[in-house]
Amino acid sequence: MHKHKKQARIVSPSRSAEILSQETTAIAIETLAGLGIQCDFSAHYIHREVTTAQLILDKAKDLNDAFADPEVTLILSTIGGHNANRTLDHLHWDMIQANPKPLCGYSDITVLLNAIYAITGQITYLGPHFSSFGMQQGLEFTLRHFEHALLSGTNYELGVSEFWSDDLWFIDQANRSFIPNTGPVIVNKGTCEGIILGGNLCSFNLLQGTRYMPDLTGAVLFIEEDNLLGDLTLAEFERNLQSLLSHQGAEHIAGLVVGRFQANSRVDLNDLIELLSSFEQLTHCPVVCNLDFGHTTPIFTIPIGGQCKINALDGKVTVNILTQQNN
Repeated sequence: MHKHKKQARIVSPSRSAEILSQETTAIAIETLAGLGIQCDFSAHYIHREVTTAQLILDKAKDLNDAFADPEVTLILSTIGGHNANRTLDHLHWDMIQANPKPLCGYSDITVLLNAIYAITGQITYLGPHFSSFGMQQGLEFTLRHFEHALLSGTNYELGVSEFWSDDLWFIDQANRSFIPNTGPVIVNKGTCEGIILGGNLCSFNLLQGTRYMPDLTGAVLFIEEDNLLGDLTLAEFERNLQSLLSHQGAEHIAGLVVGRFQANSRVDLNDLIELLSSFEQLTHCPVVCNLDFGHTTPIFTIPIGGQCKINALDGKVTVNILTQQNN
């Protein structure tokens, strides 16, 4: 099935791998091996007890080493967290540009995905962390889309999962809670084609005003938010979205796609639709929400910097990924 084995380097530019159980790690290694992907681990996969300044340098060194190593063909983030953006000024951009390879992750990793695309033009991937592959149940949708994006090199249509989950699967793999998926919702109908940018909204916005922010002109923005603020999630989402839509080039975006919110955020779908409808900056383009990406599971994998086409007409949403793969 897999013509060429891939060598994945697991890096921890956000939280330390110390948070992962041995069981989750072992399952993830086995699951990836089933896809023809062998894993090795960065020197600071588990963070050392050092000063904050040294920790930032350690994280950056692991990313630089992963890109520089000719044996490494894929880079996976361990997990999300905070402050991956502090590594950006310490990355060797000329070397990264000379050694293109896919990096995949989500949440805080959003800053790295979009910065790498902005600086080097390399396609990166918004998709599962290494830790995500430690899930025993409900992973099929995630795996299928990861394979399409990273391994098959073919154009593909994003599917719609039958169910979703927002439970503490890493605490209890046996007793899971799955919720039927109502599927994508059209806020503004239409069709569009453009370059995929975005990810976690508050993380993406950290790039504003820096050289690491990609050009939004013609972009199809894929955005999602976590539930760290609980009941205030929608209010925080509103002001972060306004900030993004006020950014230079945002007036020329091609479309907006919003991922599923976590259960604990208590974001009512009708409230979300009303909010998105209130942005006059979005009236010119298709807007859809409740798609399979974000901080719930399962999630699809999409290429940041890749091309997509969206058709949101007659109550049906189709999203086709047209280009990915750096090489």
